[in-house]
Amino acid sequence: MKVKITACAAAVLALALSAAPAAAAQPPLTVQAPWLPKGATVREAYLPNCGADYFMPCKGAPWHLLLRDGRWVPFRDAARYATRADGSRADEVEDSPAPFAVSADGRAVAYVRARDGRVVVRKAPGGKPRVLAAYGKGVGTRNVALTLSADGARLLVVFEGGTGKRPSLVVDVATGERAAEVPAGNVPLGFSADGDEVLATRAERDNTVKVVAHALDGSSVSATPPQQVVARGTALALAADGHTVLALSLTAEGLPSGLRPYDLEAGAWTGPARRVRPKRLWPSLRWGPGGRLELVATESVAEEGRSSTWIYALDPATGSARRIDEYTIHSGVPEKR
Repeated sequence: MKVKITACAAAVLALALSAAPAAAAQPPLTVQAPWLPKGATVREAYLPNCGADYFMPCKGAPWHLLLRDGRWVPFRDAARYATRADGSRADEVEDSPAPFAVSADGRAVAYVRARDGRVVVRKAPGGKPRVLAAYGKGVGTRNVALTLSADGARLLVVFEGGTGKRPSLVVDVATGERAAEVPAGNVPLGFSADGDEVLATRAERDNTVKVVAHALDGSSVSATPPQQVVARGTALALAADGHTVLALSLTAEGLPSGLRPYDLEAGAWTGPARRVRPKRLWPSLRWGPGGRLELVATESVAEEGRSSTWIYALDPATGSARRIDEYTIHSGVPEKR
């Protein structure tokens, strides 16, 4: 059996990888207004996929929101396919679902509106939608990535992975105004624990990579750390102080090895490496509610049409981990855990 392992990003997206209907499928909730049931929060947004090992949404199937209680709701306002620069739909063989993000607290979603291509942020349970610009205009939404801060208060819009000529944008969701820019050439990795900074990497002419913390006031702090910090197989997260980077090293096989703090202001390690468990393949780091550091890992098995996700609360001081969530998306219908 062929197993494909992928890391899950700051707002994660899973695609159900089978066209076959699930047995004993759970019916969706019928939600008119507000868009989520009272007290509900979102684990993940996903599209039922009928393309086996490539992306092709099942005909007529909208985005689905998997709730923390195991139920799911259809979400029809969001575009399914990403677009090219000319506005045409990207072919399904290009693995191009439209951008969609979920905040780590599960109370906000950001997506591309189907009818006009504008980006919309909705906050639970029934907050007024914040309608933003059509950021994909002229570049195509397949070249746009959306990331929400842990509490959904800020939205990060990244063009062409940060490597092109356009700066990334930070938007204040409450006002809809641009709060900051991340200069072009910086590859954003996500928000800091409090959402006041954006962590990024930047390739230098001497073939080294800098790690940069961009504050919303336009200031920044950076360092060129030991290059194993930014090598493939390392996950990074920026603490609320705006200069401490937590670096999770991974083995060649993709297993967590050690978690160690690095200070961008001092340009030095500030503590020992702590052994991290559990041993999930190719995990990522993100910030959850209340500044909680979380380790997220996703395993996709194409032949079985399932994608499983594990989320752990991670203690930076000790490396100890506590599982706080686990779920599987199977054949377009979430499996209860």
